[in-house]
Amino acid sequence: MGIFGCFGRKQAPQAPSVCNLRIGASPDRLVAVDDPNGRGEYQLAIDRLLREEEPAVVYLRSDNPDDLSVVRRALEYLSSLGGEVAVAEQIPEADVAALFGVSVDQYRLAVANPDGDVGAFA
Repeated sequence: MGIFGCFGRKQAPQAPSVCNLRIGASPDRLVAVDDPNGRGEYQLAIDRLLREEEPAVVYLRSDNPDDLSVVRRALEYLSSLGGEVAVAEQIPEADVAALFGVSVDQYRLAVANPDGDVGAFA
């Protein structure tokens, strides 16, 4: 590269990177999570969000609607923890409810009132 390698060359503007998972306590404040090497960053980010913000509902989204596999894995992880409510509007409610092992009606009740006792309405 030499001494002149950093000077005098215009670089093409970088396109915003596609993120397979964005998480947050609000759909307006989603944070990008990247794990290109598969080191568990998605799970660590979810754990950090739950610990630091203690959200009533966890919102999940992908910049790539053609590949929602990471969003599905995040939903599976949240359902394994128990007691968490998650919204992934790119995935049908019936699929999300099934991942959490509840009916669609129970899922909707949980989203509407995440601190309520959904089991009492079953």
